[in-house]
Amino acid sequence: MPLGIVNMTPLKKHKFWANITGIFLIGIFIALAVHLGRLQLGEHDKYLELARMQQCKKIELPARRGSILDRNGITLAESLQVGSVYADPAEIEDPSHVANQLGKILKLSPSRIGKLLNKGNRFVWIKRKIGDEELGLVAKSSLKGVYIKHEYHRFYPHDHLGSHILGFANIDEKGLEGIELSFDEVLSGETGYKLIVRDALQRQIITPDAEVQLPRHGNDVVLTIDANIQRITEEELEIAWEKWKPSSATALVMDPMTGEVLAMANYPAFNPNHFKKYPPGARRNLAITDCYEPGSLMKPLVISGVFEQGVARPDDVFFCENGSGNIEGRKLRDTHRYGNLTVSEIIIHSSNIGMAKIGMLMGNEKMYRYLKQFNFGERTGIELPGEIGGIFRPVKQWSKKYSLISVSIGHEIAVTPLQFITAFCSIPNGGLLLSPKIVKSIIKNNNQARDDFPCPQPVRRVMNANVARNVMNPILMRVVAEGTGKNANLLEYDVAGKTGTSQKIEGEGGRYSHEKYVGSFIAYAPAERPRLCVLVMINEPQKGEYYGGIVAAPVVGEIIRRSLVYLGVEPSGFKMAMQ
Repeated sequence: MPLGIVNMTPLKKHKFWANITGIFLIGIFIALAVHLGRLQLGEHDKYLELARMQQCKKIELPARRGSILDRNGITLAESLQVGSVYADPAEIEDPSHVANQLGKILKLSPSRIGKLLNKGNRFVWIKRKIGDEELGLVAKSSLKGVYIKHEYHRFYPHDHLGSHILGFANIDEKGLEGIELSFDEVLSGETGYKLIVRDALQRQIITPDAEVQLPRHGNDVVLTIDANIQRITEEELEIAWEKWKPSSATALVMDPMTGEVLAMANYPAFNPNHFKKYPPGARRNLAITDCYEPGSLMKPLVISGVFEQGVARPDDVFFCENGSGNIEGRKLRDTHRYGNLTVSEIIIHSSNIGMAKIGMLMGNEKMYRYLKQFNFGERTGIELPGEIGGIFRPVKQWSKKYSLISVSIGHEIAVTPLQFITAFCSIPNGGLLLSPKIVKSIIKNNNQARDDFPCPQPVRRVMNANVARNVMNPILMRVVAEGTGKNANLLEYDVAGKTGTSQKIEGEGGRYSHEKYVGSFIAYAPAERPRLCVLVMINEPQKGEYYGGIVAAPVVGEIIRRSLVYLGVEPSGFKMAMQ
């Protein structure tokens, strides 16, 4: 075989495999180029973000929740900066050692901390919102992977004061009740952030052009509440609580000329700084969440309707059956044996028999239409969560014989304390139904601009001004001077008001209890130029007394006296104490 032919076959084989290898390598390079192109063009943003996540860390800059202030600028709720401890378990080399050290400093179970560190998360809270002493010890320990984060903590500087109005916020400063809930969006700010760059060992690299988004702090809410009148109201309500041991008690103070709520208190109260320690019942704002039959408190409104309709006049006389009688087949009793009484005296002495006879003159339709204009059975719309509308049944659901009598003496109708004081204020203000308000303005924290809430326009005129000022006002002054409201009579100021005592319904049969009562009193002063209207309801008082004139009237009197002195209102003139 020729030498050239023998050597050609291996050469061809080498060339063949060299070509194959070259093609394969070229294919690999092409594939790599395509893949790199896809990464650079198609998934550039994805991998850029991954790189930023490894190199950069976003530090949250918390926003401060807005404060809640009273009408005079006194702080009722604010957020203070505190420190919290968290850990990055991936950076911790000896979790057991760290858990033991933190357990000693923070007074926590090491085993509990150990479980947190072994969850596999890169961020775990160890203990939030701690004191300065603990914070200093954590910082001094210099434990790797353990960090301190500054947050805000909600604080109520006056403890129980206005607790049912303010409500409370949770550990994340989310409003859960009261103004904290209804104005949560206004009070809440917007969290900011700062990006920091880290090297391969996770050490921070200072960069002057670091991306920063400053937080937007929350706005302040200014209430119509006067903190000093609120304190007076709570103090007097607590005295009544201790004296009569009721199941609950509620007090409201309103400016009858504007509808502004100056104080709103319930007992038992709670401390919003430690709200978890109290049962849900203690945190209920009974002034708007619970309703009661007003009893004799309703009589002035019914009588004003009688005068409006021209059905009777103040000096008309009705026989009150000497304290016990049948009206349309229904047995009614009075506290005292009254014979003939004028309409004015029926209110002054709170005669149920007289009221039933007067109410019968109006008839179902007129009575319903007149009382419905006070918006009974509807929510007032106050800026607080949880308000109910009470109960006022349509006239078609009234019984032919008994409902008219019942409504005339404040039964078969249930009102919240706020509803009733709102309706009653139409007498001292000259006949106008106003919408109650508890928020005065919003202060914007970005520029300190103040958005005042305008005083609401009257809902409607519900009473003739002459009837309110010249007829009802003198009658209600006599209630306090010589009638059932004597215990609210003041030497310094002329007071006009009305007592109420109502039996509570119990059981499925809807029977009235002979053991459970609501004693109440409502009054305004000074009678000729009213500055305040005060309502107090004592629910199920004990110790053998339950009449509103005994358990509630003295509380109202003291709230009025102390509040008017605080406001600097000139005395009406001193009166001789009645013998």
